[in-house]
Amino acid sequence: MNAITHTTTTFRLPQQVYMSPVLVRSRRLAAVLGLVVAGTTFGGCSLGGESTLPTFTDPATQTYATSTGVVLSNMTRVSEQLYTQDLVVGTGRTVAVGDSLQTYYTGKLAGGFQFDATVRPATPFATRLDTLRIIRGWVGGLAGMKAGGTRRLVLGPALAYQFTTVRDGAGNVIIPPNSVLVFDVEVTAAVGSN
Repeated sequence: MNAITHTTTTFRLPQQVYMSPVLVRSRRLAAVLGLVVAGTTFGGCSLGGESTLPTFTDPATQTYATSTGVVLSNMTRVSEQLYTQDLVVGTGRTVAVGDSLQTYYTGKLAGGFQFDATVRPATPFATRLDTLRIIRGWVGGLAGMKAGGTRRLVLGPALAYQFTTVRDGAGNVIIPPNSVLVFDVEVTAAVGSN
């Protein structure tokens, strides 16, 4: 992640997951573009280290579309940026960080737009539960559940894509910056990392 440190404040520069090769010809050009964006977005810096950086959206302040199934009062608040709810309690292995997982899931914005899914009868999504492969909210939100179960996750942007714009292959924005995400994740298998 690109970052600029100003006295004691670290500024995370907005990024786009997908950028046209025509627009970004080199890392140097990308860095210059990042500095320009940072200057226009975060221009309120003072020499004392204070900033006018935007804060992450709080999931508790969002209005959730009915299609997300989210009722925060029925969920467990794990942290300011993470809420969980077991929709189906599994009977298999307890999922731990580092495990290899097979999952089916849907991902939606708080407003109900479905941006991604792997659902039956498709092949399950296979991943390892670590922050090198998946977003931090999945790691914190799935650890501790039982294989065979389904868990709803509400993730604030600090545990998802932060101030990054996520685009599909055609360049359409599917996840705007600073978005709260809702995932329903069924873990069909969990295999220990040992």
